[in-house]
Amino acid sequence: MKIKEVPYDYGSPLLNNYLNDFGRMGSLFEHNPHSAESFVERYDLVMREYNNDRHELVRILKEYNESLGCGAETTANIERLKESGTVVVVTGQQAGVLTGPLYTIYKAVTAIQLARESASRLGKNVVPMFWVAAEDHDYAEVDHLNLLNKEQELIRLCLNYTPAGKYPVGHIPVTEAVYDLIEELRVSTNPSEWKDEIISFLTQSARQSDNLADWFAAVMTWLFNGSGLVMINPLNIGLRRLWSDTFVSFLQQADRVNEKLLSGMEKVRQLGAVPQVEKEQENINMFILVDGERSALLKKGDRYEVRGGNGAWSLKELLEAAKSNPEIFSPNVILRPVAQDALLPTIAYIAGPGEISYYALYREIYPLFGQTMPIIFPRANVTILERATAKYMEKYGIRFNDGTDGIEKKLSEYLEKQDSVGIDSLFETYTRDLTKSFEEFIEKISINDSELQKHGQESLKKLMHQMSYLERKARQSHRKSCDVAVKRYRNIENQLFPKRSMQERVFNIFPYLFKYGPDFIKNIIEIPLIENTTHKLLYPGTKTKE
Repeated sequence: MKIKEVPYDYGSPLLNNYLNDFGRMGSLFEHNPHSAESFVERYDLVMREYNNDRHELVRILKEYNESLGCGAETTANIERLKESGTVVVVTGQQAGVLTGPLYTIYKAVTAIQLARESASRLGKNVVPMFWVAAEDHDYAEVDHLNLLNKEQELIRLCLNYTPAGKYPVGHIPVTEAVYDLIEELRVSTNPSEWKDEIISFLTQSARQSDNLADWFAAVMTWLFNGSGLVMINPLNIGLRRLWSDTFVSFLQQADRVNEKLLSGMEKVRQLGAVPQVEKEQENINMFILVDGERSALLKKGDRYEVRGGNGAWSLKELLEAAKSNPEIFSPNVILRPVAQDALLPTIAYIAGPGEISYYALYREIYPLFGQTMPIIFPRANVTILERATAKYMEKYGIRFNDGTDGIEKKLSEYLEKQDSVGIDSLFETYTRDLTKSFEEFIEKISINDSELQKHGQESLKKLMHQMSYLERKARQSHRKSCDVAVKRYRNIENQLFPKRSMQERVFNIFPYLFKYGPDFIKNIIEIPLIENTTHKLLYPGTKTKE
């Protein structure tokens, strides 16, 4: 598989500087992810700060991963966590149906590669881990996948099931809608050597899963079998009990957390960037389950409640509940990283572009809980460039960095070159001459009747409308004569920038697995994706590096 590195502007000053000029944003973060010394420093900090029950953590992780059908490499990694010197590289994502967008896969690959590199660099055990965001209740974010069908049309497959409320994904059962979606995937994609085997696995794993989060974890475990990747589900009751004291601290420190968050937002603004979140003053950055639904806790005076008035508590009542019933609480996007790093000996977190912007706000929050922010390592940014697409990009002189606007511009230039009639100049000249001639005609006929001037202008307007219609039809005829090339331009755009977005944010991995086989991910893991922060183009079926 060939790899080509290309620079790319992500449109965010904060992100571009984080990737390419860390010094400009370094004050917002604890460690420089591009420095080898940062890993040594962070390792020493983890050794001083981490004090969770490793043996109980190992017991929970082993039980969960074995239930998912993990391989021997994952079990061995979990056992290594018993040793006080073992640390983890962790990443995570919402439990999207069939793993969701491609960047979920690239996050896991980055974690695996960074864990290997860090272990070699430090001479220590470093375990790659994937955090299944089973607590998340934003169902619309996880209930679908996007792909190109047999006709190369961009389609969206969606679960035909809607929960009755804001339930965590880890509480939403696997229903018949899941099997219907798997069948839609099968019908929408071309047959291949591996497709039946993969479809069979997806169906079987769904039957063996109680909820959508566990199905996601089972699929990820299968995809990354042999890599040593460890899955962790924060809804596990054992993990919630390990978190009890952390949740108590979150509730006690809620006001100070918001103060530090506002301070972080101001520092981001001072550096010329826009904060990723806007603080809602009443929100204390914790959720509570009420009748099974996940609702944000709001502070109203000395009382705490959720929107809609479905319950109200004193701080004392919440603290007692956090000690006795921690499974009803969960942190929001602000405190989730702190909760994660209280639970795990985290040396680095693999973050996507949006997450990096979130983490820019958190540096001052960590010390409130006796922690420091881990290394925030950018996930690999990848675009898969298949052979036919690469061939036509070369034919038409299209570069990846042209983006959607550049592709559209080059299509217009191509059509203009193929225009033997000269539609632009022909219509421009004739319209100008016709307008001048008609206006002179109107002037002559309206000498004795000024009303004819008005009627003449109305007639001219109608005539120009007909000319515009005729020009549009002429252009359509010309484009039709170039139909093959136009389709190729559109296919290039759909492959690289579906929905005018990055491929990794839209497409799903399974059409690629059908085409290139289950080892496709294993092959990606062996490609050096984290040597630098450039965008990577992957060419399936080739083996050299540019």
